[in-house]
Amino acid sequence: MNDPSKDREVDLSYLPTLLQKEISLSRSLNDLTSRDAVLAAIQEFESSGRESFLETYGYKPSRSYVLQYDGRMYDSKAIAGVAYGKQHGIPLKASEFSGGEQTVVKCFARLGFSVIKTPHPALFLTRGSTYFRKDLRAAYGGQLQAGIWTPKNFPVVFLFSGESGKAYGYHDDWIDGVFMYTGEGQNGPMTFTGGNKAIRDHRANGNDLMLFKDLGKGKGVRYEGVFECASWTFVTRPDKENKSRQAIVFNLMPVSTDAHSESPYQAPHQSAPSTTPSITTLKTAAYTAANEQPVQTDPAEVKRSWFKRSEAVKRYVIARANGKCEACDEPAPFKKKDGTPYLEPHHTHRLADEGPDHPAWVGAVCPNCHRRIHSGEDGEAWNTRLQLRLRDIEPLGD
Repeated sequence: MNDPSKDREVDLSYLPTLLQKEISLSRSLNDLTSRDAVLAAIQEFESSGRESFLETYGYKPSRSYVLQYDGRMYDSKAIAGVAYGKQHGIPLKASEFSGGEQTVVKCFARLGFSVIKTPHPALFLTRGSTYFRKDLRAAYGGQLQAGIWTPKNFPVVFLFSGESGKAYGYHDDWIDGVFMYTGEGQNGPMTFTGGNKAIRDHRANGNDLMLFKDLGKGKGVRYEGVFECASWTFVTRPDKENKSRQAIVFNLMPVSTDAHSESPYQAPHQSAPSTTPSITTLKTAAYTAANEQPVQTDPAEVKRSWFKRSEAVKRYVIARANGKCEACDEPAPFKKKDGTPYLEPHHTHRLADEGPDHPAWVGAVCPNCHRRIHSGEDGEAWNTRLQLRLRDIEPLGD
């Protein structure tokens, strides 16, 4: 007769694995409730150094959101994951949670810490100041050895120019107020792929071009400011093997933004029109200017055409506003000497406030709203509000 107790025997060897999975699934930043644990993680970060701290715990730098404490910045996601371990014994892995607004930011706010969204690089970097590539990469991301960076977390394209590239056919220079920037590609003909495509399409992608001048090995790079790709041309240049090939040269215009000092270049003088064009005429000119992709070689013509196209978009959006700010609906604060309402064009998809952008992305706003968007505590929300309004005012399908 069989022993009935044997029929009841169950293999329990699987339980530790299931329990481990259950514990893993239940691990959440909601359980990080100790402010002291966060402070302990910060202390370890300081004592071991950023690179060692991130490598030890398997985290990448936090670029969108950073923890601000006692005047210093910390990688918010890594600090949160390690702090969880300080409180509960085992740190959270980077793959176990996201580092966004609804997780890390919310958690730190609950514990009384400040997490800030990393500002647009052009709001943080100072024109004329020197930086090091490794620091720029740590803060914003990018391809360390490349001449054109496309950080995925920020709406920018970083361009680096220097004397060392001349050996490979890269020759950049200022001519008549236009910066002639050679595209990327060491061998064979240059094509509109990778960084070259990013420069050409930067307006359509909502990205700002930021130029840096390489000062030489070990000397860093100098930030030159925000630029616009006005046009491009094709030239014959040697490649890395000294063979002739087709190269792309981008004609870049320095532009202003309400976030920093004005552009050092002014538009050529234009006579006032003898008659006021209709809104339909202005709209047609603005759309033509926004969609045109000119290929030009003469720097003087590049500059003249760029200003003309930029002015076409500006005139249309200000006429479209009909004297009222498109952000707050308030009348323009005053009239200009020619009797027209004073409003300013604001590019909602980019930081630059000049250039022939699509009218659906450019709003005519009062100076107060313009400053609010660039410098206000709720600037991002106010910009989003304007974007939503522009969808109704100027549908992209029109």
